Amino acid sequence: MPINFRQLEVFRAVAQTKSFTRASHTLFISQSTVSQHIRELENSLNVQLFSRNRRKVALTAAGESLLEYGCNIFQMLEEAESAVQTVRDPYSGKLSFGCASTTLLYQLPEILMEYATKYPNVELNIVGGTIQDISASMLSGALDLALVVLPLSSPGLEKITLFEESFVGVLPANHTLARKPHLRISDLAKERFILHRQGQNTRKLVDRYLFKQHLTPTVAIELAETEAIKAMVARGLGVSVLPQSAFRNSGAMQGLRVFPIPRKELSRSLAVVYPRPRELRPAAQAMVDILQQHFRASRIAQPALA
Repeated sequence: MPINFRQLEVFRAVAQTKSFTRASHTLFISQSTVSQHIRELENSLNVQLFSRNRRKVALTAAGESLLEYGCNIFQMLEEAESAVQTVRDPYSGKLSFGCASTTLLYQLPEILMEYATKYPNVELNIVGGTIQDISASMLSGALDLALVVLPLSSPGLEKITLFEESFVGVLPANHTLARKPHLRISDLAKERFILHRQGQNTRKLVDRYLFKQHLTPTVAIELAETEAIKAMVARGLGVSVLPQSAFRNSGAMQGLRVFPIPRKELSRSLAVVYPRPRELRPAAQAMVDILQQHFRASRIAQPALA
């Protein structure tokens, strides 16, 4: 008996949730129906797809292989549906958009609102993650576009640089150093630092900058989220070096004192990337155009230093 799509859909749900019960909730069917589909699929293929015990469900080697092919099949179905819709309406279908830096989320809401207003028939799917996750998803075809912090070493991706952003030093507003009219990064040499996690491009840039400034910081806390870093600094748990965009919104300076770092010493480039040599669909090209217009017209204001 050949594999049918319903069996494959149930199999994928169990594989992704690692639970027959959670898969049944996801698919709105009974757990016994889930078990029946998996049993019929395993009998049809004459293999065991899952190893089961009381605590967890895990894929066997055969299951891992089937999941890879199954995900590709469902992705191709989505692409086929999108392609057919695009013939009827070029600005329709699904657009999967990745964002590889939490700081970039400060930029996205305004951009996404403009896009959704102009192209209401496009279904936006926004995916976050590390730059490694985003790159892998894009090369696998799961993402159409992504907004990332350079550098990104991947010959399979086309890059369009959008903006070069400065950094600022950050310390609590009630810190003794905050009273100084002018601050330099060397003033923070003896402080405890709160920085982004190792592996993030922003962290790599900051580490390189501090090394060039002959600073060996005591990194007390490492966090993925920029807002969490700001909150920790505001509570007096350390100091930081953050992208300037983290302070563009009203109220972003509350409890904090910032000072500029010369762009020639530390900056980062933001880029939109997409797979090459794939030609962008009209819906994806429209997003690239809006991104370019946004970053061309909107230069991030210098934060107040008071």
